[in-house]
Amino acid sequence: MSLTPLSPPSWARELIGVSGVSRAIGLAESALSCTVEISESEGVSSVRATLPRADLLPADALQLAVSEMYTVVLHALRGTQSPHPVRMWNFVPGMHARMGEGLDRYRVFNIGRYDAFRRWFGGRGEFAKVLPAATAVGHSGDHLSIHALGSAIPGIPFENPRQAPACDYSCAHGPRPPCFARATLAHLPTGVRLLVSGTASIRGEDSVHLNSLPAQFDETIQTIDLLARSSRAGHRFALSGIQTARVYHARREDLHWLIDHTSARLPPHARIEYVQADICRAELLVEIEATVAPSVPAGQ
Repeated sequence: MSLTPLSPPSWARELIGVSGVSRAIGLAESALSCTVEISESEGVSSVRATLPRADLLPADALQLAVSEMYTVVLHALRGTQSPHPVRMWNFVPGMHARMGEGLDRYRVFNIGRYDAFRRWFGGRGEFAKVLPAATAVGHSGDHLSIHALGSAIPGIPFENPRQAPACDYSCAHGPRPPCFARATLAHLPTGVRLLVSGTASIRGEDSVHLNSLPAQFDETIQTIDLLARSSRAGHRFALSGIQTARVYHARREDLHWLIDHTSARLPPHARIEYVQADICRAELLVEIEATVAPSVPAGQ
């Protein structure tokens, strides 16, 4: 079954358990108000910020609102006992809608996210040390929703030898790059996990295998495999260690093909969710995120 992309995958929700208390937070600079929910469990925390009717905002207002929402989320996470962001999800309404000056809504979103991270983390030169793994996909509703999962222990970000770091993308992909690590090594209550960001058919910084779902899917699986095998920090990872995956697909008619082929390529024990969503680039048909357990315990 294909779900609606308005919440993180089930593994993240299960870590927290009960929902926290929501409250409205004013965004002073943009004169808007978003709803913020903070939840905590032992060794992990969650913050969600939601802005209704975000699809009606012009580019400058959206950029400012995203920047403020990110600052609110990071500030709220810092106030918990698990203050270190290790995984984020972003659900953007009408991601590919044109907003003038050659920008779509996703690229405007990226400007706001970049501005917030630059202020929070101390500049682009620091990004590689601290950025969490992340996913950003689009949906047909009107809410902009930003979710952060926090750990009591800082995560270790990893990049992929097959892809350029997202924060180093050229201006060909917008005036400000998307800001996320390709994966984060996180210490969670369930153990050490490699949290793999939403991954699509991108090599270097360029989309590849246009108009071919099988080739894009295969490229994505190969990229996740290489990322897992390249990650170290005392642990070894492989596709066989994937415990959960979420498959985002742009076209409804691709669902059954993806179910068959994903089940064939991922380990049989993996819990797989399927979500129809806009992918960050209109030419991309599939994106996959995952959690991976170590294949070999540290020290062996």
